[in-house]
Amino acid sequence: MTQVKDLNKKRVCDLSDDRKTVYIRRGDCVTEVRAEKDGTLSVKCKKEPQAS
Repeated sequence: MTQVKDLNKKRVCDLSDDRKTVYIRRGDCVTEVRAEKDGTLSVKCKKEPQAS
């Protein structure tokens, strides 16, 4: 995975190695945005415990 940072050098999201999935973490919620083969986007949200 590759970290994506904004102009303030803050981590915004992670990009998968195949560059088809973006993971956005805000608190304990992780949003996964995936590019499908037919050109559509699928979005899934899930709760995960925060790493300490």
